[in-house]
Amino acid sequence: MAMFKVLVPYNFTASDQKALDFVCSLLLERRDSVVTLFHLHQPVPGIPIGKDTVMERMRANINYLNQRIQEQEAELRKACLGLIAKGFAETRVSAVFEPKRKDVAADIVDKAHSGNFQMVVLNRKPGRAARFFTAPVHTKVVAGVADKTVCIVT
Repeated sequence: MAMFKVLVPYNFTASDQKALDFVCSLLLERRDSVVTLFHLHQPVPGIPIGKDTVMERMRANINYLNQRIQEQEAELRKACLGLIAKGFAETRVSAVFEPKRKDVAADIVDKAHSGNFQMVVLNRKPGRAARFFTAPVHTKVVAGVADKTVCIVT
């Protein structure tokens, strides 16, 4: 049986939780569906660090960033466990935690295509002033995955 694959970009916000609630209400009873939570993190630069005082401070900052990435990965696994607690089978939920390569929208589009997902569930964050100057992520994703179903949860 072919699986109905759903990609849910996840960034640990209340809006993302609303998107997960939508996925539960839509797909919990659909046994042929699988849900993949997808988070892009900012990669930590590989900087050679010497022994002087300035570099020691930089090492502390890099260690903090690495710790933050580990915490985010744990939070993503926790979100998967939340779906399982709501009734999804473990085999129907997965997480992808990757470094950002291009920009968020382009990486989501690439993952949707490379993973052969049939649906992408996004959220829309209202009220950002930056949207006056750039296209929102959900607009770019909708344009990039014209052959897939896109649900935007507000």
